[in-house]
Amino acid sequence: MYCLSNRSIAYLDPGNICSDLHCGAVAGYKLIWLLFLTHALGLYVQTLSARIGIVTGRNLAQHCHEQYARSIRIPLWLVCELAIIGSDIQESIGTAIALYLLFGVQIWAGILVAALLSYVILGIQRFGARKVEALFIAMIAIMCACFGVEVFMSSPDVREITKGLLIPRIPASATVQAVGIVGAVIMPHNLFLHSALVGTRRIKRAADVRHASIREANFYTTLESGVALLFSFAINATIMIVFADIYSRGNSAKSVHMAEQHLPGLVEAADLLRGAFGDLGPLLWAIGLLSSGQSSTATGTMAGQYLMEGMMRLRASPWLRLFISRSTSLVPTMLVGVLFTSRLDQFDEWLNVLQSLALPFALIPTLKLAQSSHVMSEFAVGPRWRAFGWLAAAVIIALNVYLLLPLIVDLASYGVAAACMALALLGMYLLFVYILVASKVE
Repeated sequence: MYCLSNRSIAYLDPGNICSDLHCGAVAGYKLIWLLFLTHALGLYVQTLSARIGIVTGRNLAQHCHEQYARSIRIPLWLVCELAIIGSDIQESIGTAIALYLLFGVQIWAGILVAALLSYVILGIQRFGARKVEALFIAMIAIMCACFGVEVFMSSPDVREITKGLLIPRIPASATVQAVGIVGAVIMPHNLFLHSALVGTRRIKRAADVRHASIREANFYTTLESGVALLFSFAINATIMIVFADIYSRGNSAKSVHMAEQHLPGLVEAADLLRGAFGDLGPLLWAIGLLSSGQSSTATGTMAGQYLMEGMMRLRASPWLRLFISRSTSLVPTMLVGVLFTSRLDQFDEWLNVLQSLALPFALIPTLKLAQSSHVMSEFAVGPRWRAFGWLAAAVIIALNVYLLLPLIVDLASYGVAAACMALALLGMYLLFVYILVASKVE
């Protein structure tokens, strides 16, 4: 159950909530299918990463240390650490905005309070896994209740919801939001986390019972992941549906145009909910947002711990790890919170894009290890699932490049030097992806 609650929370952080809000505002119900597909893909890659841990007894980060040379391992670690820091920033922003909505605390002060609260959450782990499990389950229940009540208070168009779920389409104005969904749902550091969480399972590795024991563990892990992601999809979908309903009222075309020109933020979302449902709407929103921000702190800390120890053999206590991560993320978060308060949500959206850009650097090692018969023996992924995994990786990389190309064109307006630098960074990105794909797993 501890693994189950952690897997649910990993897909319910403030970055997800911000992504759902923007998708509902800009695209209405049209991206529900992508949200579902991304959760299905999340189940697939999460299952692969967990199976690596179950079959081999070592997590993904430890395998990366063994399989990759130092020249590959260090940049791989740095990219994944950057993704964790980005997630920390989103958690701080989400918590700070929730405190502002509930108690009127200034954003910069809320960011400091969020940093302190993260230590409280970590401290509860000293009382045992059951206490942490109960806390996580309570926070998930709070999010389900808060966001669930709001969708029942709204009057969504069931027919449009069905069309949004069954008919694949991405509006031209929602490209950034579509890529952001992928990064918000499938965060790269979660693959390292899930491959390590299964280490708490007791697996019999004696020759006569090993195969049956591993098959049983794989089955129940997949079942747990499926249930966790079903909860995650339901909560994320309710948020998207609520704001799609709000923006579809009155002059739909005008509302969507306004959302495209200025994306609603987490604070503005509370005002929208007040207008639609009265004072109860923003109260439920703030409580759910606070639960989301604080519950996701523990998963980021644990993922960073496994990543640091496994890939780089650097050992640090969870307290020190949290201090380093929070201190690193505190500076840019405070700068945005003090100087660019009106840009907080745009900043949050691009952090989701950062997660998508970093995803191939966790996904490719996962795919290569899972398909290796040398590493996974008889539990290696079969040809069909292998093809599906590489197709999904190719689509994610293509979406990332598609999103980056307009930015490069915009940078070209600042001169040849800026354009050359942007193209060089894109070339380095694709080169590193190629190196990971071409590297042999033995």
